[in-house]
Amino acid sequence: MIGTIVPIARNNKIPFEIIGDRFISNWLAERKLAGVEYISFHTPDEHEAATSGFDHCERLANEDVLSAAAFEARKKGCDSVVWACTSASFFRGVHYARRQIQLLSESAAAPATNTSMAFLAALDALRAKRVDVVLPYSPETAKMMVSFLSEVDIGVGRVWHMKAPTSGSFFEIDCEAELAKFVSSRPFSTDPILIPCTAISSLKRVEAFEKISGRPVITANQVTVWHALVLVGLTPSILDAGSFLRSCAQTGDGAFRSPLENGE
Repeated sequence: MIGTIVPIARNNKIPFEIIGDRFISNWLAERKLAGVEYISFHTPDEHEAATSGFDHCERLANEDVLSAAAFEARKKGCDSVVWACTSASFFRGVHYARRQIQLLSESAAAPATNTSMAFLAALDALRAKRVDVVLPYSPETAKMMVSFLSEVDIGVGRVWHMKAPTSGSFFEIDCEAELAKFVSSRPFSTDPILIPCTAISSLKRVEAFEKISGRPVITANQVTVWHALVLVGLTPSILDAGSFLRSCAQTGDGAFRSPLENGE
């Protein structure tokens, strides 16, 4: 069983993919991972309009809240745990992201990761040292992500800010249209494109994203689920969810570096 801790606003009615326990369990079963159960644990996400992106991330990443959620995962018997929030895991840099992982692992008594470190593990698996980023965040939050990547010598060629719908919900962003605009606005590149934010449904859309962009596309939900599987010793055999997961299936290489290596 893999456990995912997700920040969700009170009275949330949006069918976020990352909290779709049955959906993801079925998605895994359809891809030869029928023995893996997926379960999500929800923490509060109350975003006050007047606060900065940093302050919002700091509230989301409250260590007491994360520790309590990880302990709930422990009681459920989860074999790995992941904090499924990109911005609230990269906002203080790599050292702090590793500290989050250590806290989660100790509270859950299981291997742990977070979405930002899962991105780094995926880029390490690809041996990628340069990326473009297509994201829904504010310029302030985007700068924090670029800084996070730079700490591990990942260069960022270009950052593209996706246009949010009038509702303000990242869930409703037309990622296909935004990717088309992005690739048409710059010369051809083979660098991977990162799409952070676990509010964006992507598990069944990555293949379409890559057809539009002509490049590898790595998404938050893709790496969140993948890294949780890797931490329990599973090599995902997934052939229809993007070139990254397809390359893992073809090589059968499960020997990815732990996010705790080179840590504190």
